[in-house]
Amino acid sequence: MEKTRIYNIEGTIMEIPLYYDEQARRYIELYPDFTQNPVYTPEGHPILFTGEDACPLGETAEGGHCVDCGSCRFYRQQPGSWIGVCGRKKRRHEEDP
Repeated sequence: MEKTRIYNIEGTIMEIPLYYDEQARRYIELYPDFTQNPVYTPEGHPILFTGEDACPLGETAEGGHCVDCGSCRFYRQQPGSWIGVCGRKKRRHEEDP
């Protein structure tokens, strides 16, 4: 059976596979490509990898441009992981009626 880690990210349950890295001598999370296969919270906020290149709407706390999602003031990091939620309202996904 494949090892996984389960997260509840603001109401979205995600099962992240783990692989054993020989060099690190530990299990490492294998994150999906959130840009190719978007995942959203029940409120429509995108779940993203912290190191993903920042979008044009990203802002640092000082008002500058972000390098990655993790440096954005709208990004909420999931504790103990490299994924989180973009809280920017303009990035919210709304279901078609």
